[in-house]
Amino acid sequence: MNWINRALGIGAILIMSNCGIYDFRGANIPKDVKNFSVDFFNNEADLVNPSLSIDFTEKVKTKFQTETTLGMVAENGDYKIGGVISRYQITPAALNAQTGAAQTQFTISVRVDFICEKYPEKDFSKDFTSSQTFDSGLDFNTVEATLSNELTDIIVQQIFAAIALDW
Repeated sequence: MNWINRALGIGAILIMSNCGIYDFRGANIPKDVKNFSVDFFNNEADLVNPSLSIDFTEKVKTKFQTETTLGMVAENGDYKIGGVISRYQITPAALNAQTGAAQTQFTISVRVDFICEKYPEKDFSKDFTSSQTFDSGLDFNTVEATLSNELTDIIVQQIFAAIALDW
């Protein structure tokens, strides 16, 4: 009886993956969507990290290349992803009576425009944000690269979930 349940479960998974409902990596992409394109994410934040636009754009491309079966095209993909980096900001997060700011918050926000001409009900324009606090005694220049990398990874995962996982 146990092997019958396993066989039925495997069969259901295979049917769902062949119908384009679900794939083994978790993506929920219609079967007739074959490719994607990613426009360059311009940095329009008040504080500009010169390499952020290039790094972020490449992270989005890599995420969709490695975690879906979609092919990447230069422009006009079935899934079109674009937008701008709208915020790259450091602000005091917690105050200390002796020294002023005890913690600083670093925030990155990205405005994403997603278009799927085959399924326009999936289209959206949405802000994705991630932030992290760090000790104000640290020089931002020493933690910027690490924190920026962590925050952009989180934002790319949020974007991927909104597009490929339909969350």
